[in-house]
Amino acid sequence: MPVFRSVVILSATQIIAWATMFMFVSVTADGMAGDLGMKPSSIYLGPTVMLVGMALCSPPLASLYAHIGARRVLSLGSALAAPGLWLLALADGPPSYFAAWVVLGMAGAATLTTSAHVFLTEIAGAGARRAIAAQMLAMALAPSISWPVTVFCEGALGWRGTFALYGAVMLFVCAPLHFLALPRSQPAAKTFPLSATGKAEPAAAGRHWYIVALITAAVALNGFVTWGFQLVVIDLFRSFAVPNYLAVGFGSAIGFIQLSARLFDFLGGNRWDGVTTGLVAAAIMPLALVVLILGAGATWSIVLFLVLYGLSSGAMSVSRATMPLVFFSPAQYAAVMARLGLPLNLAFAAAPPFFSFVLGEAGNGWALSVALFFSLGALASMILLARMRHAP
Repeated sequence: MPVFRSVVILSATQIIAWATMFMFVSVTADGMAGDLGMKPSSIYLGPTVMLVGMALCSPPLASLYAHIGARRVLSLGSALAAPGLWLLALADGPPSYFAAWVVLGMAGAATLTTSAHVFLTEIAGAGARRAIAAQMLAMALAPSISWPVTVFCEGALGWRGTFALYGAVMLFVCAPLHFLALPRSQPAAKTFPLSATGKAEPAAAGRHWYIVALITAAVALNGFVTWGFQLVVIDLFRSFAVPNYLAVGFGSAIGFIQLSARLFDFLGGNRWDGVTTGLVAAAIMPLALVVLILGAGATWSIVLFLVLYGLSSGAMSVSRATMPLVFFSPAQYAAVMARLGLPLNLAFAAAPPFFSFVLGEAGNGWALSVALFFSLGALASMILLARMRHAP
């Protein structure tokens, strides 16, 4: 029962947090650009600043997870989001605008995704994989909920009033839910100690860092492609002379396919682990890109690309969160995920502007070729991880 309650609460608060701290910019960018005297493209640099801030703040969180637990970290992050959103509501130009995103980056590192998964490892222990998969399944609804709500709020309150409201929601709804409604739990490092001394043998430490490096490479390389194409996929289809209404429709279909992949993984229960899921996802991504390259934007190639790309990115998002549980104990999971936050968020921050630049300057052939190169690197890393899973 505590695990079910935790999944329900975190599903709700994560949807709220992603909607109020990140996804709103897709709706409010035009209005903000006009009022702040900035270009719409400059407005989209705000989320990039946030992801860089999350990257830099993620590693220090490992010690907080070990000493005060993920529940308190979630609460502090939710409370810190409020001044970030209020500063954004009061922004009058680029300096204050980007300063607000820096604050949101610090808050996001503490309250978005990673801390939720760390808490589920604390409360669910060996059953954490299924709990995380269930929470991520609910998260697939975040765009479908956040964008219509933001459209309504902006129409009624303006974008400044919307951010003022969102700050209040984070402070008076999410923070209390995290601190008061989530079950009390001990930090995993106290519940599942590493050893009597707390130190690993040199050989085990070497294997530990090798596995962390492979996980980082696999997830960062795959994430660079998925996050990079997530925001430019409509422009990618347009570059193949696809009509605008079809390009938007094709792009919108990706979310439903990603949801199907997450649902399939969740229904599979414990029949396969995060490494198996990640290996299949990494193998599908190059196929998706090759299909689109060979099909040169023909309708059949776009449809097949969407199916393969959506399945791969949806499955890999689950694998990213559950793969460390194959190799590490709940005590180690928090530290590993905190360390992964630095390279992963930097990759996610760099990907959209990179692919936008390549697509605009060199064309879709180069963009797809670069993506194929990165996806093959992710597949190679996953193959090595699969071999390490069975190594002594």
